[in-house]
Amino acid sequence: MALLKRREDKVDVIADVALFAGLSKKELGEIANIVKEVEFLPRDYLAYEGETGREAMIVIAGKATVRRGGRKIAEISTGSVVGEMSLLTDLPRNATVRADTFVSALVMNPTQFSRLVDEHPQVGVKILRTVAQRLAAATRIH
Repeated sequence: MALLKRREDKVDVIADVALFAGLSKKELGEIANIVKEVEFLPRDYLAYEGETGREAMIVIAGKATVRRGGRKIAEISTGSVVGEMSLLTDLPRNATVRADTFVSALVMNPTQFSRLVDEHPQVGVKILRTVAQRLAAATRIH
C-alpha cells in the first residue's frame, strides 16, 4: 500500500534529502515523477555489500540496520538515503542494509537518473555540486 499517494507528498520527502538540496520545486517534481515506492518486510535486504548498486532509495517509513564487514555501523530511518552513489557510479556497494521493521522507500535506478539528467542538465549539475561539497567536507584534514 503506497504511503505517498500524491506527487506533492513525494516532492516534500525528496526536498528533505541532502543530495537534492539545491533543486527547485519544479526540479524536485521531475524526480517525484520517476521514483517508485517500494516496500520491504522486516529482515528483507535493501542492499548487499559488494554487489553493484542498481538503485538509490529514500526511506520514507521504517528502520533498517547498516553493516560493513558484518559489523553494525549505523541505523537508518525516515529520510535516510541508501545507495545514492549507484546513480553516479557502478562501484560495488560498501555496506549491507537490512530492514528491522516494515520499510517503505522511494526508488530510482541509474537509467532513470541518466534520462532525468539528459532532459534536465541543470539537475545533474546541482546534484554533482552537492556531491562534490560533501566529498570535500568528508576528506578535509582538520
